[in-house]
Amino acid sequence: MSFTLKYQPTEGQPEIELPGSKSISNRLLIAQALAKGEFELINLSTAKDTEVLRQSLASDSKTIDVGMAGTAFRFLTAFFAQHSGTRILTGSDRMKQRPIGILVDQLRRLGAGIEYLEKEGFPPLKIEGKQLKSNEINIDASVSSQYISALMLIAPYLENGLQLNLQGEVVSSPYIDLTLSLQQELGVAVERTNNKIVVHSCTYSASKNVLVESDWSSAAFFYQLVAFTGRSIFLKNVKENSLQGDVKCAAIFEQLGVDTEFTEHGAILSASNKSVKKELNIDMQDTPDLIPSVVVAASQLVEKITVTGSQTLYIKECNRVEALQLELAKIGSDLEEIDRNSFQVFCKKINPENISVSFSTYDDHRMAMCLAPLAEFANLEMDQMDVVAKSFPKFWLELEKFGITT
Repeated sequence: MSFTLKYQPTEGQPEIELPGSKSISNRLLIAQALAKGEFELINLSTAKDTEVLRQSLASDSKTIDVGMAGTAFRFLTAFFAQHSGTRILTGSDRMKQRPIGILVDQLRRLGAGIEYLEKEGFPPLKIEGKQLKSNEINIDASVSSQYISALMLIAPYLENGLQLNLQGEVVSSPYIDLTLSLQQELGVAVERTNNKIVVHSCTYSASKNVLVESDWSSAAFFYQLVAFTGRSIFLKNVKENSLQGDVKCAAIFEQLGVDTEFTEHGAILSASNKSVKKELNIDMQDTPDLIPSVVVAASQLVEKITVTGSQTLYIKECNRVEALQLELAKIGSDLEEIDRNSFQVFCKKINPENISVSFSTYDDHRMAMCLAPLAEFANLEMDQMDVVAKSFPKFWLELEKFGITT
């Protein structure tokens, strides 16, 4: 169902409440399940993806349908591979187009019983849980860090632990380090030396309940608003020394005219006194989820932006490179692919005479949320409202604090 966004500035400095980190929540849910609920999780993400994972882990059903939840599918593939019982793991039509072969191949090498039920290398899967025994694998790390995190998360419960040798150019490396840091916090002996990760056999444990950080990936949309309007915003409960790789959002948006001042309880975002360069070249290999926000922000602030590290965008909830190309064209900006790993955007500000713009969201939460701040320049019509539930169910309510209403 389509809806319209309009912008009428509110007064004062809005205080924005971000959801608990989806990335942290999903990793901790797997650890909690393996530890058989030994510890509790506080500030767990309210994202649909996280809820799908939580329900799947608690379900006794033979068939588990995760819908669009890609992280859940990858983590559950590894979890069910070493968990007793037989499961059918499936998802949406888009999920059936997202490759899973690299992870399945490595789990099979560890002794897993996994069959493809439709197309080779893609969901759905039939998984027969077994005791996995092999303790060393070589894995292509150039496609998705979630394959590596999925294996790391179950590794403590393998008889001999696991050594992962990462091959090729490692994408989204901070997400691997996030998994490692969370495992260490839960008492796991794990080390990473360059492209070798060793996880020792042990169990997850915590001396107290585990608090989930607020989500840095969700902060990007509010950085866009500050960049566009010059108004300041207070983001509650974000940390400068966060475990999350997307904390780099602060440094990236500094190039787009936003300063970040950290306080005891969060961060104040405000317009910088420094001028924004006409052309930007940003490597986002480690922060691919921020690319849509950065590119949409740049479309109104610079003349040209070149982005590298975009290869994982092709297998997200939608093909985000293609989606950005199509939607940016509606406001006059031209995205051109350089190769599978990079693209450039020749930017053009929205014409003030364009009273309204109609955007598509492609069933992708980040596409909806990165386009919404453009309401500062024109009335926006968008085709899906509830798609944001995947990661940020209260997104539209938080936008209202800034003055963007539906």
